[in-house]
Amino acid sequence: MRFACFGVMAGRLLLFLCVSVTLGHAHFPPGQRLKPRLQRDRRNIRPNIILILTDDQDLELGSMQAMNKTRRIMEEGGTSFSNAFVTTPMCCPSRSSMLTGKYVHNHNTYTNNENCSSPSWQRQHEPRTFGVYLNNTGYRTAFFGKYLNEYNGSYVPAGWREWLGLVKNSRFYNYTLSRNGVREKHGAQYPQDYLTDLITSESIRYFRSSKRIYPHRPVLMVLSHAAPHGPEDSAPQYSNAFPNASQHITPSYNYAPNPDKHWIMRYTGAMRPIHMEFTNVLQRKRLQTLLSVDDSMEKLYNMLVETGELENTYIIYTSDHGYHIGQFGLVKGENVRIFTGSTGSNGSNVLNIDLAPTILDIAGLDTPPDMDGKSILTLLDTDKPVNRFQVNRKSKVWRDSFLVERGKLLHQRVEGKEVSQEENFLPKHQRVKDLCQRAEYQTPCQQTGQKWQCVEDTTGKLRLFKCKSEGGGAKSFQRGVVGRQRPISIKSQLYLPDTDGCDCDLLRHFNRKCSILFNATVKCDTGVYQTLQAWKDHKLHIDHEIETLQTKIKNLREVRGHLKKARPLECDCNKYLYKSKLKNKLRLRGGGGGLHPFRKGGARDKKAWLLKEQKRRKKMRKMIKRIRNNDTCSMPGLTCFTHDNQHWHTPPYWTLGPFCACTSANNNTYWCLRTINETHNFLFCEFATGFLEYFDLNTDPYQLINGVSSLDRTVLNQLHVQLMELRGCRGHKQCNPRTPGGRAHGSFDDYRYE
Repeated sequence: MRFACFGVMAGRLLLFLCVSVTLGHAHFPPGQRLKPRLQRDRRNIRPNIILILTDDQDLELGSMQAMNKTRRIMEEGGTSFSNAFVTTPMCCPSRSSMLTGKYVHNHNTYTNNENCSSPSWQRQHEPRTFGVYLNNTGYRTAFFGKYLNEYNGSYVPAGWREWLGLVKNSRFYNYTLSRNGVREKHGAQYPQDYLTDLITSESIRYFRSSKRIYPHRPVLMVLSHAAPHGPEDSAPQYSNAFPNASQHITPSYNYAPNPDKHWIMRYTGAMRPIHMEFTNVLQRKRLQTLLSVDDSMEKLYNMLVETGELENTYIIYTSDHGYHIGQFGLVKGENVRIFTGSTGSNGSNVLNIDLAPTILDIAGLDTPPDMDGKSILTLLDTDKPVNRFQVNRKSKVWRDSFLVERGKLLHQRVEGKEVSQEENFLPKHQRVKDLCQRAEYQTPCQQTGQKWQCVEDTTGKLRLFKCKSEGGGAKSFQRGVVGRQRPISIKSQLYLPDTDGCDCDLLRHFNRKCSILFNATVKCDTGVYQTLQAWKDHKLHIDHEIETLQTKIKNLREVRGHLKKARPLECDCNKYLYKSKLKNKLRLRGGGGGLHPFRKGGARDKKAWLLKEQKRRKKMRKMIKRIRNNDTCSMPGLTCFTHDNQHWHTPPYWTLGPFCACTSANNNTYWCLRTINETHNFLFCEFATGFLEYFDLNTDPYQLINGVSSLDRTVLNQLHVQLMELRGCRGHKQCNPRTPGGRAHGSFDDYRYE
C-alpha cells in the first residue's frame, strides 16, 4: 500500500488523519474481496474489528517512514485514501467526533476542556457511540489506552465490556489507569509500566480469552496509544534511533512572519536557533515512540494469524489529528492535516466522522440518522456484480466539500462588542442576515432558554437584540411591559407606555426633545431639525451623556474587579443575614408568587456556578504556580510553554538550557470550507474576528500565500453561504454536499445532498 501525502492547513493548524483498512490476507479470489454484507459467508458474517489510534501523528512529518512493520502489514490487502481529514484539530473534540460520528457543533465538545467528558457528554452523547451500538448487538467490546483528555477514571463509559482507560492526558510512565472502574497507578519501570507495551499485551490477552470462551462472538477492540504525543518517552532500546531525523523540514518550515494571514501568524516571527534545534530533537523523539507502536502492530497481526482470525478481521489504523513542528515559525502544536494512500489509491474525501458509521457498517448495522458521517465501505466495494442490462451504470456520489471547525460562534462578533474586526471581513449586515436565518433567532423572546431575538426595524434592516431573561422580554423596543410586577427601575421607566389614552403608541420621553416609539423608532421635536446648529447641539448632548455613562460603567467595573481580588478567605457568616434582609426586596411585586429571575432553575444554576468556580480555581492555581516558579513565559491569548534540561526524563535528553516559546492561540476560533473535486482544490476560512483566508492548493499546496484578495465579492459571498450551511448541518443527509459537475463556485442552490 502506498501512503500518499496531502497537506491541508486550516488557519495554520495542520490536520492529519491516516486511515488504512485491511481484511484478511493480501490475496482475494476475484469477486470475493469486500463483498456486500448479504454476500459474505454466513458463518463469518460479523467480523472482528480492531481500531488502532495514535495521538498527534502526522504523515507529512515522515511518521510512517519509521513504521516499516505497520506499512508492510497494511499493504497486504489494505486500502487507504489519498484525501483523509479530521474536522477539528484538537484531541478531545476529534476523539468525540470519532466516537459519535458527529461534527463538533453537534456534540458540543469544542476544546480539550469545554464539555470534554463532562456530565453533559456522559448523559447526551456517550450512550450513542459506536461501542454502545456494537455492544448491544452482541460484540465483545474492549477499550485500552487514552480515552478523552478530561476523563477522570471514576466510571466506565457505556458500551465497553472490558475497560482499561487512561486517566487524563497521554503519558508513558507514572500514570493512572481505570481498570473496569477501579483506579490503578503505574510507575516508571520498563516494560511493565510502559503504556504502549502494557495496552498491547492486555488487548492480546483479552482477544485470546474472548475467542477461547466465546469462539463465535465477534470482538471490537480499540487500542488508543499515547505515542507520539508528549512527553515523548521512547522505549530504552530505541533511544538512539533516527539520529539525523529531518522529515519535519518542509517548505513551510520556519516560514515567518506572514503579514497576509490571521493575527497569530502575523505575530509569530522566525524561530531562533535554539528553537530550531529543539524541533530537531522533538522530531527524533516522536519517531522513536512510534517504533513501539510498530512492534504493537506486528504482535497484533501475529496474534490474529495464530488464532485463525486474520481473514475475518478488519484492522483500522488512524490518528486523532496531526501536528506541526516548526511550520510557519510555530515551534510545535496540534494541527489540521489530511492524507491517505493505498494499493489502489482512492481519492475520495474521507473524514474522522466517517469512522463510527464505517464500524457500524462492518458490523452489519445501519447508520443512525443523527450521525453526520458516512460509511466508507461503499467506496471499497469495487467488485460488486453489475447488472448486465444496465448500460449506463450510475457512479457513486460522494462528498466533495466538508467543514473544518474550531471553536463556537460568539455573539459579540455580530454585536460589535470587544472583538476587533480585521481588514478583509464580510459586511456586518451580511453576518447578521445569516444569523437571522436560524430558527432560534426568529421567535419572540418567550421561549425557555432563548437569549437572542432577531428584529426588523422600519428601514428593513435586521438587528439582533438580547433577551432580558430566559422566559422572554427582548432588549429591543417592541416589548410589552404594561403588566410587569417587578420593582420599577430607572431603566424600566424609559420604556413604560403612556397610559393617558393616547393612541400614538408613544413611549415616555428619553430626554426633553426625543421620544421612543413601540416600533423601535425614535421621534424628536421639530425644533431639533430646524437648523443644523440645533441638530449638532442635541447630538453633542447625547454623545456627552453616553460618554458620562460609559465612564461610570468603567469605574464600577474597576471597583468590582477590586472587590473580587480582595475577597476574604474565611467565611463571613454575616452575609447570610444581609441576604435575608434583602430577600423581600428581590422578589417580584404583586401576588404572583414567582421567583426572582436570579433564582430560576436553582439546581441548574448551581451546577453552572460550580463549573465556573472550578474553572476559576484551576486558573488561580496555574497563576499561583507561575508566580512561585517565577514563570514569565506567558502571553495574553497565546499558548506558551517553558522547556528546560529537566523536561525529558528519558534519553535523548535536552542539554541546551531553558527557553520559552508560544506555539498557538488558545482563542483561535474559525470555520473552514474544504473542497476537493475534479476541478478545484481549495480551503476557505472565516475567523471569529471576521478575517478571511483562501488558499488554492492546486497552485499553493503548502498554503504560503493568502489568496483571498484575488476573489471578487460575489465568489466570497457564495463561499460564505456554503460555509454557513455546513456550520448548521445535522445528520449525514445534510452534512455531505456534492457540487454537480465539479463546480466549486456555483450557487449553493446547485448543491445536492446524499
